[in-house]
Amino acid sequence: MRFNCVNSLALSSGLLLAISAISLNAAEQPTIGSSHVEVSFMGGYTMNEGASFHANVPPTKPFDFVSTIIPSPAHVGQAGSLFALASADGFGSLNLSPQGQWVGFDEANLLAFSKKTLSASEPANLIDNLVANDVGANGVTLDIRVGYYLDSAPATWYISDPISVRINENPVGCPEGTTENPNQAMFEGKEICDIEAKRYLNDLHLTDNKVYNIKGTIFIGENTVNTPIENKISLTIDPGVKLFADGNQTAIVIDRGGMIFANGTPARPVIMTSQQDNGALDALNQRGLWGGLIINGSATQNTSSGFSDGEGGTGQYGGGESPNDNDHSGHVTYLQIRYAGFPITSDDELNTLSLQGVGRRTVLDYIHSHNGADDGIEFYGGTVNAKHILITGQQDDALDWTNGWTGNIQHVIIQHTNKGDNCIEADNLGSLPTATPRSNPIVSNLTCITSLQQLSNGHAFELKAGTGMQMYNSVIGGMLDSTEGCIRIAGEATFVQSVTSGSFNGSLRMDNSLITDECAADLSEGPGSTFTTADWFAAQNSSAGIVDLGGPEGWTNGAAINSEMPEDLSAKNSFFDAVDYIGAVKDEASDWTIGWSFDYD
Repeated sequence: MRFNCVNSLALSSGLLLAISAISLNAAEQPTIGSSHVEVSFMGGYTMNEGASFHANVPPTKPFDFVSTIIPSPAHVGQAGSLFALASADGFGSLNLSPQGQWVGFDEANLLAFSKKTLSASEPANLIDNLVANDVGANGVTLDIRVGYYLDSAPATWYISDPISVRINENPVGCPEGTTENPNQAMFEGKEICDIEAKRYLNDLHLTDNKVYNIKGTIFIGENTVNTPIENKISLTIDPGVKLFADGNQTAIVIDRGGMIFANGTPARPVIMTSQQDNGALDALNQRGLWGGLIINGSATQNTSSGFSDGEGGTGQYGGGESPNDNDHSGHVTYLQIRYAGFPITSDDELNTLSLQGVGRRTVLDYIHSHNGADDGIEFYGGTVNAKHILITGQQDDALDWTNGWTGNIQHVIIQHTNKGDNCIEADNLGSLPTATPRSNPIVSNLTCITSLQQLSNGHAFELKAGTGMQMYNSVIGGMLDSTEGCIRIAGEATFVQSVTSGSFNGSLRMDNSLITDECAADLSEGPGSTFTTADWFAAQNSSAGIVDLGGPEGWTNGAAINSEMPEDLSAKNSFFDAVDYIGAVKDEASDWTIGWSFDYD
């Protein structure tokens, strides 16, 4: 029996099948289980072209289901048929037809959506821009299985386990865990729901039919080290949701027993900002209007105890003697954080985004930090990775790391405007610069744009307190008037650990990168030096010359930058995207900030 478009899971346009991979910048598809040892399956549900994958989706927003089948090596090159099955409450069992429609499943007459010679990898987009409300599928659980068979043995199916998504009910009123604003206030045409300052021990799901007022610091989950994923409390924020804080030290803290799923889309980012952000704020000069976002994890710290305490009373983090470097604190994609970072005292400050002992299973992609009062993003140890990071107008350091951070980061734009200290401030551990593991992240495709209005002792990079660094494919542009130089290396342990038997050992590296001639003429070193920063830079596979950044926002490569040869890290480390350019943005057509980031100027 064929289901019509209203009561099947077809799109209103007919759900045309697209046998194609999603964008190259997508996150890795989740693994789907199966009983077949030599066959692998991956796939999931996504609302943002694969930047993140979801177990719950709102009924009003389009989502896709993408998958990849990895056939048995013995089957590659043979004639085969790909098929997909689905089931959902009230819809029965469905089978994807060759015409790209979901029809009733008949086990005796299995339909294949594609017949072909099997390749080593078979990607397929099986649902494309489905809005559940359009087909009456809100409030249901959808399961999809993918598989194939050899045309020579059609009775033997190689099929995945089901992968599920819960399509939420249409929201009514303020979500559970929030309350109606007593003044029945409205913001941008939506009712305001209040989020009270407290520790939340039940899941909290913020839907986009409301706007949310954070009335003081909130904590998600208990702060218990190495909390199993199934016991963690989640904060879920739907695409397009705006949260505003009532000011001062107010912050969102995701504790070690919590997770955050703040997944916007290119057209509908999640926005965290101040309640003063009503369209009339001075976007170039306002800073530090609320606390920011803090994520505490159970991954490695190089402190003596394996624990550290977050500034601003944000709690203990790290895993102690039993760290979990694969700790999972959630997915954050397509997020703007505006005007955050609150100075409590000169030695106790909140950053825009603090990543405190966060593990590598956490996904961070497409995040814009704008006009923070302290650091834009600071990594306090841990193993978390990040991509597509935009930091603008920071008052202090844009990208900061300490406590033995060993993650990866790629596609980073840092633009200082009328404030700022460093594009990068990097430490191993201030109290013990030789502590292990040594901070030694891999950084690729970073563009640092300095400003004449940075602090008089500011820098492009300040590498100190024993840090290592593996930098590739990066650019330093802009102009700088600093009393301490453009790149500064400082701290005896930084120098000592970067040299073995009188030669640079590669633990402090900057390869396939380009800096301005002015920067190259202004390299400096601090106390404890055993070599000059100029000698260090001369030993790197990098150069100085014309840095022709341009484009509408001033961060797009010009011809001189694009003539430089990049290093392809993707062959060594699957986290990294293959690139044929250095710097963060090759050209205007590939500017990954367009659409979702805050257009502050």
